[in-house]
Order: sequence, then structure tokens, then C-alpha cells
Amino acid sequence: MKTTESTRREFLKGSLSAASATWLTLQWPAVLAAAGAAQDARAASAPFANLTADEARDLEAVAAQIVPTDESPGAREAGVIYFIDAALGSFAAPQAGSLKAGLADLNAKARTVDPAATGFASLSDEAQVALLTREESGQFFQGVRFMTLCGMFALPSYGGNRDEIGWKLLGFDHRHVWQPPFGYYDAQATGEQS
Repeated sequence: MKTTESTRREFLKGSLSAASATWLTLQWPAVLAAAGAAQDARAASAPFANLTADEARDLEAVAAQIVPTDESPGAREAGVIYFIDAALGSFAAPQAGSLKAGLADLNAKARTVDPAATGFASLSDEAQVALLTREESGQFFQGVRFMTLCGMFALPSYGGNRDEIGWKLLGFDHRHVWQPPFGYYDAQATGEQS
């Protein structure tokens, strides 16, 4: 939630940190299992396994503010909530209690902003951004942000990144195998002239 203007691509690239990469490397088998379950649930339009419908609605609204829909699709269109639901039943299960408590706290704060609100998702976009801006340094927001980015950029078969939406945002061209020459720099490395 920066106040200065930047592109979504710059924000997303800047969001990936060494600590997140290290954690993800250590948790990769569990992430893959959760992602596979999420993909199956998304494809079958199954009910959520680890979230209530209200929790899913509010968490999806948070994810949609982290990677919003504008001229390009965001977290909602990428199906990130299915990845988060599966993660809370597998590799992120130890954090599920604190995440749900954080969501309940966020919803209580949403009701102080608008007494008619049933939860975070029922706030206006402006009120959601203002509330998340106040919460962005907290553990709850950081956890949801991390899972949103994982769900946004994982292989589509893992539950998020529906239709490769996240990859298209980054300009990533997914191929099973890359064949040489990869680019102009290869000629320089081999001493060939282009």
C-alpha cells in the first residue's frame, strides 16, 4: 500500500524477499500438495475446506486489495482464495488459528469504520484500502500478503494463478523446456558474433 505511484509489476517484484524465498524452498513439498488440492477444489467449485463462506469472502477481499483488479485481472480472478483455503489445511495449518483471529480482528475494525458492515468485504474500496494501510505492518496482513502472492504466481495446477493470470502480469512465458539460444547474451558468452 504505497502512497507513491508505482506500477503493479514493480510492487509485485519488490514484494518477493529473500526470507520468503527461503521459507518457500523449505516448505515446497507442502505447498505443492496444498496447491494440488486447491486446483481440484477450484475446478469442481467445491465448498471451502478450511474457511467458512464468510471468512473466504473477507479474505478474498483482502487479497483483491493486495493484487487488485484494474485494467488487468487480479487476485480474485486468479482464484487465490482457493490456494489460501488449501494452504490453511496443510503447510500453513499452524498459522490458521492466528490468521482467523486476525481476520476476526479486522472484521471488528471494519464494523467500527462502518457499523452497518457485516465484515471487511462489505466496506467500500476506499474504506478497505484505508483500513489495510493501517494494518499492513501487522502479522495478519503480512501472512495474507504472502499467501496471496504464492497463490497468484504458483503453477495454475496448484490452485491459484487461474489461466496464468499472474504470469501474464509479469510477462513470464512458461515453457516446460527452454532451448538455446536463449538470447543475445549467449552469443557473447560463447564468443560468437551476432
